[in-house]
Amino acid sequence: MEFRVGSISAKCPKCGATKFKIPRDEHSGPRMNYECEICGQATQYAKLITQIGRESMQKRKDRLSGERADRVRSGVN
Repeated sequence: MEFRVGSISAKCPKCGATKFKIPRDEHSGPRMNYECEICGQATQYAKLITQIGRESMQKRKDRLSGERADRVRSGVN
C-alpha cells in the first residue's frame, strides 16, 4: 500500500521506497507499524503521515516564496 496526499507519498526512512505492507501481528491504531516492501524497515503510521505533512508544508512555503519573489521582481508588493 502507499500513503499519499495529492502527489506527495510517504517514503521509507531507510531506502526511500513508497510501498508498505502490514505485518501479520500488527494491531490497528496511530502507533501501528508498516513495513517497507523493499527493505522491511518498520515505520509507525503516525511518522509516515507526519512526513507527508512536513513535505507538503515545505512545498507550500517554496511555492509562496517563489510567488513573493515574482511580485518583487515585477514591482508589485
